[in-house]
Amino acid sequence: MMPQSVSALLPVLLLVFAAVLAMPALLAFVRSWKAKEDLERRLERRHARPAETETRNESRIGRAVIGLANRATPTNEEAVSVVRAKLIMAGFTHPTAVGRYYIARIACVVLPQLALLVALPNLDGVSKQTLLMVSVGLLITGLLAPDFYVSRRTKARQQQCSAGFPDMMDLMVACVEAGLSLDASVQRVGEELELRHPIIAEHMKKLSLELRAGKARKNAWRTFADRMSIEEASSLATMLRQAEEMGTSLGQTLRVFSADMRKRRILMAEEKAMALPAKLTLPLIIFVFPVLLGVLILPAVVKVQAAL
Repeated sequence: MMPQSVSALLPVLLLVFAAVLAMPALLAFVRSWKAKEDLERRLERRHARPAETETRNESRIGRAVIGLANRATPTNEEAVSVVRAKLIMAGFTHPTAVGRYYIARIACVVLPQLALLVALPNLDGVSKQTLLMVSVGLLITGLLAPDFYVSRRTKARQQQCSAGFPDMMDLMVACVEAGLSLDASVQRVGEELELRHPIIAEHMKKLSLELRAGKARKNAWRTFADRMSIEEASSLATMLRQAEEMGTSLGQTLRVFSADMRKRRILMAEEKAMALPAKLTLPLIIFVFPVLLGVLILPAVVKVQAAL
């Protein structure tokens, strides 16, 4: 048994432990708060805020969340760029996405500890060692949960892009062979895929805007491949750059690449079909075989018991 004084001080120690672990994030939040306030004051002296922003965020809660997200963004531009690129790949393109990400990280660490501290009076039968282990587990989970969610969302979007990439290539081939230029084909394909593959359509629209803004074609396609972050997009960007440098036929090149994408989809489907029996072996052994064995043996066991 632990001494009474140590038992009384355990909730305070848990709270101090959580506060110490959250201290770096809180210090970064305070520093970024001050830097954001200075920057906003300088910007307000030169430019007036547009009226659309005020009408869009009429709710006090909405304005408070957006302001808190802006102030939670660190001042280190390199770290912000890395986090912003990761969030864009996950589909979070809002200007305050980085700040909300850091707010979520702080909340996932602090709120479970506070909830555990509030619930301590109702957990008299639980040992102190168990509570400490639960606190550490909640802390580790809170630290890993935001990154895990972003990674899962990024992986899901990449799978959707890979599944719809052959359809995009077929439409690109049809548009180019119909007489449209490559830039016009990009815009047209983005409009056609808006319902079936909205993620690819979003990337195509961004690519079209970059091309219309005057960005170099090879750089625009490379940025498109980086945003989509799949092997097919990287191969397409490389193929278009080589076709432009060597002067080969764009329609024929896209047709060959589209056929390769279709073959790759068929090969991936065959690979999954071939792996299915191996994946079903363990569930069959665990769930089906015991039931089948019981059905076959139980009648004999009943007859033997009746005979004895």
